[in-house]
Amino acid sequence: MRSLPTRSSVQGFSLVELVVATTLSTIVLASVVSTFIVFAAGSKSVAGYTEMSGQSRKALELYSRDIRAAEDITQTEETTLLIVYPDGDFYDGSTVEYTYDDSASIFSRIERDKDGNLNSNEVVLDGVEQFAFGFFDPLGTRLDYDTESLLLSVKSVRIDAVMVRDISETDVTDYIISARFMMRNRSVTK
Repeated sequence: MRSLPTRSSVQGFSLVELVVATTLSTIVLASVVSTFIVFAAGSKSVAGYTEMSGQSRKALELYSRDIRAAEDITQTEETTLLIVYPDGDFYDGSTVEYTYDDSASIFSRIERDKDGNLNSNEVVLDGVEQFAFGFFDPLGTRLDYDTESLLLSVKSVRIDAVMVRDISETDVTDYIISARFMMRNRSVTK
């Protein structure tokens, strides 16, 4: 016949073993959670860069197409540009205004037909902290905004913008410094 186990033969965890196991489990769990948080923040940052990169590529593509097709510039400022398309077979003489609103941090494109009716109004860049146009004559000399003959002398236009996105505790910044775009359909005088 079998005897009942005595108290000394019963196996179990001591309080010290339980505290050590809980501490090690907490350390492992904390490292897993912190690694997950770091990866999540990195993914969010990459998403911000990807979104800014796509937006800036689209804006520069649209802007370069408009500038290269423009026949004339009728208004220029450091943050505003009004161009006119040729009136012919392919273009209809419409106007496109590019403007930067620093209070809203947006760069917009407004297109109107030759009668002044609104065709489109879209934000091409948002989150823009700094913005400026640069104007150049046919020889590549930079023109000041207050030059009397600016509207007569502009042959190429450059766009400079700094976009910023707030992602977690850091800012993601994308600097756009484009090449100058030549106005192919515009004749200029010096």
